[in-house]
Amino acid sequence: MPGQQTARTTIADVAKEAGVSVSTVSRALRGLDKVNPDTRARVEAAAEKLRFTFSKTASSLASGKSMRVAVLLPNEINSWFNSYTFEGVYEVLSREGYDVVPYVMWEERDLNRFFHTLPGTQNFDAVIVTSFILDAAQREFLDTLTIPMIGINVPSTEGFDASVRIDDVAAMHGVVRLLRSLGHESIAYVEQPVQLSPFVCSDSVRLEGFLDAAEQQGYDEEHILTIPSLTRAGSEDDDDAQESVGGEAAAISDIAAQLVGATSQPTGICVENDRCAVMLLKELRRLGWRIPEEVSLIGFDGDNVGDVVDLTTVRQNPVQLGRAAAGKALALMRGDEPDEAHTVAPTSLLMRATTARLTA
Repeated sequence: MPGQQTARTTIADVAKEAGVSVSTVSRALRGLDKVNPDTRARVEAAAEKLRFTFSKTASSLASGKSMRVAVLLPNEINSWFNSYTFEGVYEVLSREGYDVVPYVMWEERDLNRFFHTLPGTQNFDAVIVTSFILDAAQREFLDTLTIPMIGINVPSTEGFDASVRIDDVAAMHGVVRLLRSLGHESIAYVEQPVQLSPFVCSDSVRLEGFLDAAEQQGYDEEHILTIPSLTRAGSEDDDDAQESVGGEAAAISDIAAQLVGATSQPTGICVENDRCAVMLLKELRRLGWRIPEEVSLIGFDGDNVGDVVDLTTVRQNPVQLGRAAAGKALALMRGDEPDEAHTVAPTSLLMRATTARLTA
C-alpha cells in the first residue's frame, strides 16, 4: 500500500536465517576470532541475502575499537609518493573492514595539533605517519600514546611502534658509485627547487648521503656542486621565494644556469626526485647539453613521469611501503608483534637512457 514502510532487517533476522544466535552473528560480522569459518560464511551469506548492513558504530562500541586508522601526509594527497603510499595502506586495511582517513599536514603546527588532541578523542585504532621529521619533544610525546604509531619513510624509529622506510643514504652511495664508474670527474646534486616543508624528510637525508658517498669515492670539494632549494638559499619568506622566480619552471631555468656557469662544470648530475629531473632534462637539452653523451642525469623515486623520457633513476615502491606499514598496523591492533618491527625496504638503481660512459 502507498506510504507503507518496509520493516528494516535486524540482526535477529540474520540469526534466524543462518540458524545461529544473535551473539554469533555479531561476532562473525565484526570479524572476531572464535567463530567457525563455515559458520562465519553462513552468517555472511544470510546477511547478504537479507541485505543487512551491520552498524560499524555499534560494532565499535561493542568491541572497544573504532575501526578507523589515520594516515598523516605532508602537503598534499595527490603527489606521486603520497598517493601511492596511501593506496597501499588503503588496499590492506579496507579489506579488513577499517576506515582509512587521510589527514594532510600543511604546517608543523597542524601535526602538533593532531598529536595533542589524539588522546582526548580516541577516534583511531592506529596512526600511520608519513615522511615527517619529528623533533625530540614530538617523539617523546608519541611514547605516551596507547595506540599503535607506525612510521613510513621516517628517519628515526624513536616514538614509533613499527616503521618501514628505504635507505636513502645507501641508495645515494649507489648513484655516486655509478657516476664514478662512468668516468664523471665533476658531479652535482640538485635539490627540489621549492621546498616548502622543512619538517618533511628525504631531501636532507639524500643530500647527506650524496656528500658522504662523494667523499668516499675521492671527489674533492672543487668537483662537487650542490644546488639547494629556494628555501635553503637564504629566503626568509617562502611565498616571496616562489614569486621571485615565477614558479617551479623558472626555478629549473635558474638551476640550469647555475650548472652551465659552474667553475667546474659537472658532467654527472643527481636530482632529488624524478619530476624535477625530467624538467631539468628538458631545460638542459634546450641549452644544447647532450644527454647522455656529454652529461649523465639521474633522478630518484621511480615516478612514472620518468618512464616517458627513459630516465635513469633510483626506484622505490611506495605502494609496497604502504602495504607493509598497514600489515604492521594490523598486527599491533590485534595485540600481536609484527614479524619485523622496523623494516628497511630495498631500492633498485634503474639504468636507462640518461646515463652513459663519459667519452673524451
